[in-house]
Amino acid sequence: MRNYDRINAQPPEGINEKRAHILGGGIAGLAAAAFLVDDAHMPGTNVTVYEASGTTGGAMDSAGDAETGYKPRGHRELHASHECLWYLCGKVPSIHTPGATVLEETYDVNVREPIRSNFRLMARQGERHEVSGPLTSAEDGRKMLDLWLTPEEDLDGITLGDWFSPEFFNSVYWLCWSTMFAFWPYHSVMEARRYMLRYADLTGSNVGALEGILHPKYNEYHSFTLPLHKWLESQGVTFRTSTSVPDIAVSEQGGETVATGVTLRDTGGEHRLQLTRDDLVFFTNGSMVQNATQADTTTVATLNRDTADRGVFTVWEKLAARDPRFGNPAAFLSDVDKTNFYTFMATITGDRTFHDHMEAKTGSKGSTGGMLSVVDSNWKLNLLPLGKYHPDQPADVYVLHGYAQLSGVPGNHIKKPMSECTGAEVLAEALYHCGLKDKTAGILEHSKVHTAALPYITSQFMPRKISDRPKVIPDGCVNLAFLGQYVELPEDVVFTVETSVRTAMMAVWGLTDLEKPMVPMPQPYYDVRVLADNVKMMTGTDITADTLHTLVKGGSGREATASEAPASAATG
Repeated sequence: MRNYDRINAQPPEGINEKRAHILGGGIAGLAAAAFLVDDAHMPGTNVTVYEASGTTGGAMDSAGDAETGYKPRGHRELHASHECLWYLCGKVPSIHTPGATVLEETYDVNVREPIRSNFRLMARQGERHEVSGPLTSAEDGRKMLDLWLTPEEDLDGITLGDWFSPEFFNSVYWLCWSTMFAFWPYHSVMEARRYMLRYADLTGSNVGALEGILHPKYNEYHSFTLPLHKWLESQGVTFRTSTSVPDIAVSEQGGETVATGVTLRDTGGEHRLQLTRDDLVFFTNGSMVQNATQADTTTVATLNRDTADRGVFTVWEKLAARDPRFGNPAAFLSDVDKTNFYTFMATITGDRTFHDHMEAKTGSKGSTGGMLSVVDSNWKLNLLPLGKYHPDQPADVYVLHGYAQLSGVPGNHIKKPMSECTGAEVLAEALYHCGLKDKTAGILEHSKVHTAALPYITSQFMPRKISDRPKVIPDGCVNLAFLGQYVELPEDVVFTVETSVRTAMMAVWGLTDLEKPMVPMPQPYYDVRVLADNVKMMTGTDITADTLHTLVKGGSGREATASEAPASAATG
């Protein structure tokens, strides 16, 4: 964001008389509350956040303790280009570092403990799998370049498997790139293309190093969500937890689309909240952790396949059935077998065996090595050994987070699918791949393991059309906006904290008519250094005048239109 644009905009007309109803207390909803209060000058007492669970944070959660075992359901990769997130974090006081904002605290920890992977891929029970040589074949490199140059409107419904050769999915590039972002061959090539462009500075020839990935001081809940929640409370924002929203009423009034009511359900039953045009509704229409189930060391997490009650997804389905402007949830929610994966977290107390083994093997301390992917794992395991991940974590407690991209196939060591395994069995499979098979029994004696089954965690990657996701503010809507990972956001990608925060910013700026420049989208593919690095990775040759000429031409040699250049094509 340019310093010139960092203005304190004038309060929008009538802002003191407006009220905001934020449906969903994940990071998108909390960000919307922050932007309403601090940017749009809405009194905090006019803002209410409704959350179905007992706490805010959504997917950015954390629970448990050192004695019973920690159990966050996921982990996020952050980047310096997440401009909207860092703009938000610059407002919020840290609760861990006196006198610092969350932004300053995060910046400091990444200066002192930058992520650099020296052991990105692992195979053969603990051996390094080299990230060197040609990252992909010349044929698939050309296909990748063609993908950069193909307009999004030509990619509706196409999968990665449709676009690339079968060999591509065994390439070093794919092994690093797909596990960094959690893609699979049946996912949308349109979404993959956005990732390739959006993070072109991360995914060229240096794709295995993870340089540029940032991490917070602790887990995301304690580093981001909790400080933001506490700050919003200090601003007078009201939080109504354990309150779900079964439906939103919308009507056409004089050529405008107006949200006229919200049904609320809490411990006292169902209530109808009547709305006027001055009531602004911000709706997070999907959750990656919807219907998640959890288990522990001795129990199995069962995948929730229920379609009758899917929380905010069900509300979205009701809205979409009434009006196509609200998108097509079925494109994302119709195949749980393709949209799920399982995560786990092991809390190991009083035993340094795993911790010392992995530090010696990878050459990285604590959280500084980033994600480690096991390329010959039947489950497609991805492991993240962590340092001090929780504020109350004792010095003799070590944590390991991981996820498996395939939950329905037998493991290499534990001959059962992860979906049928206890937490102890999941950790045993991970230890086997790390070369600690003979140490497993001893480590398990000191471990508590929590697992989570996430039915919709990669649902936003499913093949789709542009119209399948609603706009942040659908055409004609005057007091209703959509937030989060299931909203159409030209140029940007889903499955990031940045997307949640950017949609909140766009929604608040738009519904309040705030006269403040929008934070521009990062466009690393305009940097000739990034472009040259990616072209060399794709083609095996240095960038030349002929290569540049190719980049402004279509794949068939015809001159490309402006909409087909890499930067413009990403806008859809």
